[in-house]
Amino acid sequence: MESLPPQTLAHLCQQTLPEDTRAFEVLVGQLKAPVYATAYRLMGNRQDAEDQAQEVFVKVYRGILNLDDPATVTTWIYRLTINTCFDALRKRGRSPNTAVATPPSVNRHEEPQYADPNAATPEEVALRRELRDCLEDVLQRLDPGERGVLVLRDVEERPYHEIAETLGVGVGATKMRIHRARLAFHQLFESLCAELWRPARMRGATEG
Repeated sequence: MESLPPQTLAHLCQQTLPEDTRAFEVLVGQLKAPVYATAYRLMGNRQDAEDQAQEVFVKVYRGILNLDDPATVTTWIYRLTINTCFDALRKRGRSPNTAVATPPSVNRHEEPQYADPNAATPEEVALRRELRDCLEDVLQRLDPGERGVLVLRDVEERPYHEIAETLGVGVGATKMRIHRARLAFHQLFESLCAELWRPARMRGATEG
């Protein structure tokens, strides 16, 4: 059963739940990593991401019997993840604490890899980390809607039509939102991070 695709597992869930949860458990096993990754990028920390991922699968369990087309299960769960995280953030009265980096490893003591130590000096590694921190600070200052569409398009590289379906708007409106979000991001970036970015570009030009 572990090798079955999500749409087949969703169909099995509709036939077997609540008496038999095996198909649902396999579905959760297949999708928990991408759900957690998206939740982490939007919530910004491990604990909140774990809480919201758990909430997502509670909603999946309650709603999968009413899913019209099992073939859409992955898109449906992704949309649930986005909406669940945004709802949680709105209730707390704060913006998404978006994390651009890859979600941390299951091994909590594993150090994230920001640069190849063989290809960069310690000063360059430190500058890249400082630039990354500044980029995350810029994202934290954006409006929640702007931050959300940037995560979906520029971090997770989701197609426009999928983002449009998630947001419940047309593709044209989605592209406009992303365009405005990028403009807002670049304005903040110039005011907060420009001095970190320009030295790196100047060194690259000198080396070239």
